[in-house]
Amino acid sequence: MASRSLKDLLPSVQLKAEEFVEECQQVGVDILIYCTYRSKEEQDALYAIGRTLPGKIVTNARGGDSWHQWRCAFDWVPLVNGKPQWDNHALYSKAGLIAESLGFEWSGRWTGKLKEEAHCQYREGKTIEQLKRGLK
Repeated sequence: MASRSLKDLLPSVQLKAEEFVEECQQVGVDILIYCTYRSKEEQDALYAIGRTLPGKIVTNARGGDSWHQWRCAFDWVPLVNGKPQWDNHALYSKAGLIAESLGFEWSGRWTGKLKEEAHCQYREGKTIEQLKRGLK
């Protein structure tokens, strides 16, 4: 099962994620981080949605090709009065700018068929291929 704990992120990413939540709170945006680490099997199951399983495609990354498996990514949603605001693009944008200012790649900037506002990854200049080859 995918983790929601920031402790499942790499220590450097965990610190940045905590800073993200704090800085969002300072401007009045509450954030719920609802997914951090995913196993290869969990990622493959998500990849199957919209392909071999019913539903709309939710990811373009197979197991091993997502920053979640490398403990460098998290998914989040802004909250208002404790309730998730899945469709509040203004809050996503406000928080997404904060994430970018902290060095995260925010998926709200992605172009193409799959644009996702609820994802951040901390790459530190690395690629997935470098991580697969053992670069830490």
